[in-house]
Amino acid sequence: MQSFSQIKQQARKVLETPQPAPGKITAIHSGVIVGAAVILTVLQFLLSLPSPAGGLSNLGASAFWETLQTLLSLANSLILPFWQAGLVFCAILWARGQSAQPRELTQGLHRWGPLLRLYLLKGILLLPLLMVSGYVASFLFVLTPLSQNLMGILEPLMSAEDPLTALSQIPTTQLLGAILPLFVLMGIILCVLFVAVMYRCRLADYLILSGATNSALMALGLSRQLLRGHVMEMLRLDLTFWWFYGASLVLNLLMLLPAFVLPDAKLWLTLVCYGVYLAGTFLLYWKTRAQVETVYALYFLEKLPSAPENTNFA
Repeated sequence: MQSFSQIKQQARKVLETPQPAPGKITAIHSGVIVGAAVILTVLQFLLSLPSPAGGLSNLGASAFWETLQTLLSLANSLILPFWQAGLVFCAILWARGQSAQPRELTQGLHRWGPLLRLYLLKGILLLPLLMVSGYVASFLFVLTPLSQNLMGILEPLMSAEDPLTALSQIPTTQLLGAILPLFVLMGIILCVLFVAVMYRCRLADYLILSGATNSALMALGLSRQLLRGHVMEMLRLDLTFWWFYGASLVLNLLMLLPAFVLPDAKLWLTLVCYGVYLAGTFLLYWKTRAQVETVYALYFLEKLPSAPENTNFA
C-alpha cells in the first residue's frame, strides 16, 4: 500500500499525459452543473416577479411555468448523481493511464440501472442512521442546558392567545440560533454513525463503474470486503482533502447566507452571494476535481488490482 502522498504524486503524473486534458473534461462537467443551476435560478426569479397582466388571464401561463420549473428541478436532482458518476468513470480511466473523452461523462447515465439500485440501497441504509441520530440528538438536547434558549423563547408562547401568530413574529435568526445546538449534535452523531456504517460502502460506485460487477448488492458486499479493517484509512484519505471539502462547505454556506442569516438582505446582496457561489464552485471543480477523483480512483485500484480493464459500456 502506497502512502497518500505517493498516491497523490502518482495522480499528478498520470494527469499530465491524457488528451484531451483532464482540465477540459472537468470544465465541461462543472459547466453543466453550474449552467443547470443558473437556468433553474433564473426561472425561479422570473416566476417570483409580479405579472403585468394579472388576474385570471395569466393563470394558465403561470401554472405552466411553475410546472416546468418543478419538472426541471426534479430532473436536475435525478440526473445530477449520474452526471457526477461520469466524472468518476473518467478518473478510473486516468488512473489506468488511459484518456477520457467528453462523451465519457455520460457513462453514469449509461449505467443508470445498477447505479440507481445502488443509490436506493444506500438510501435505505442511511434512513435508519438519520432517524437514530435525530432521536438521540433530540433526547440529549432536551435533557441538557443546550435547550435553555429555545425554552426561553417557547415558554411565553404557551400563555399567548394565538401561539402560532406569536411564533411567526419571532425573528428567524433568533429561532435558528436557539436550535443550532440541536443540529450540531445531530450532525456529530450522524457523522460517527456514517463512518461506522456507510464508509465501507464507499467503493461500491467504483466497482460498478469499473465493470467489476453490475449488481448493486454485490458491489456493496465487495466494497465492505475491500474496506474491512481500512475504514479509518479511508477517513484519513478524506481528511487529506480537507481544503476541498472545506471550500465546498464555505461556498454552500455563502449561498445560504442571505436566506438564513440575513433574511432581510437586499436583492443585490442575494445575487452577489449566489454569483460568488456559482463562480467559486465552477473554479473549484474545474481546477481540482480531476486531481481529487483520480486519487480516489488510484486508491480503489490498489484495493482491487484485478479489476476488469473493459470499461467500454457503449
